[in-house]
Amino acid sequence: MQFNTSCHIIRFNTHAYAERNRISVQMAARELRYKWFRELLKQKKCTCVALAHHKDDAAETFLINLIRGTGIAGLHGIREKQGAFIRPLLFASRKEIETFANEKGIVFREDSSNSEDKYLRNKIRHHILPVLEDLNPSIRDSLSDTINYIAQTENLYKQYIEKLKDELLIKKGKTFYISTLKLSENNGAATLLYELIKPFGFNSAQTHNIFSILDAPPGKVFFSPTHTLLKDRDSLIISPINKQTYAVYSVENQNWAIENDLFKIEFSLVPGKNINPRTYNKNIIYLNAKHLNFPLTLRKWKQGDTFMPLGMKKMKKISDFLIDNKVSVFEKENIYVLVSSDQIAAVIGHRPDERFKVTKNSADVIKIDFSRKN
Repeated sequence: MQFNTSCHIIRFNTHAYAERNRISVQMAARELRYKWFRELLKQKKCTCVALAHHKDDAAETFLINLIRGTGIAGLHGIREKQGAFIRPLLFASRKEIETFANEKGIVFREDSSNSEDKYLRNKIRHHILPVLEDLNPSIRDSLSDTINYIAQTENLYKQYIEKLKDELLIKKGKTFYISTLKLSENNGAATLLYELIKPFGFNSAQTHNIFSILDAPPGKVFFSPTHTLLKDRDSLIISPINKQTYAVYSVENQNWAIENDLFKIEFSLVPGKNINPRTYNKNIIYLNAKHLNFPLTLRKWKQGDTFMPLGMKKMKKISDFLIDNKVSVFEKENIYVLVSSDQIAAVIGHRPDERFKVTKNSADVIKIDFSRKN
């Protein structure tokens, strides 16, 4: 307690954690350390954790990422501040810190693993940096300057990307659309695409594959842990993976409502005299109440379903109807039909059936008001 400061020590079974999570021992040690640091922050009600990274660590990290291959984000080095973690010693080299410690009579502690060459960082420290230092005695300062330049460039890059995101990433509910034409008009379109879809869990390899099919026919689907990406006709459509299975719904009477996290449908009985049969709005469908047998069934469409679209005189497969109306693969997954006595009376959100149409002689009409949430 020489400095009136408490000391916290913990031991981890790093090898077991690494094996269990299928990561390297170094990565395991890092994850365990930072998890513990966050726990201490809460326990001690601290505002930050000061870490001992110095200028040499930043240079080594830069070279590690350069050797492994990285983008601009991997070359900005170790950040001075990341959330609650601060690194106040990045301005100083290891040698400068050791000199200061000796002058102040502070014992400098060395991690024994630092002397081993089995880790890439240590190989760089023991073998590569000394060679670079022979070529440039100020290599650490030069790398530090380069890291700062790259960090500033990255900030400009991020600002530009955010501007393009606002222009190219169009949100409708929980779904996002990227125009392939507008994307292709940009220089560095492949890199831009990566920045657009990375937040949805897509990696660089997937980005390469997606970019390669921008001019291909529609229908190709890619999956991240949280989202699906569909190559549609002239756009990329990104939607969250929907893990909920929707039931078959029963419409018990003429005034009914159904709601889930995808849509809301309201059924109401209205006088036929108030309805113009020629009025058409796909989100508001009118059906002749006289031809409907309650309870009705609302369910997802399935292959083989047929109906007679309003205005036609013959049956048509719903699959063909959806293709003709350019309904995307994602939208097809959530198309519902309204069934009366085994006959499809309407494709919800698209078209009523000719056999259930409203005429000028219809006394009572069922109004179906459909609104989609995403």
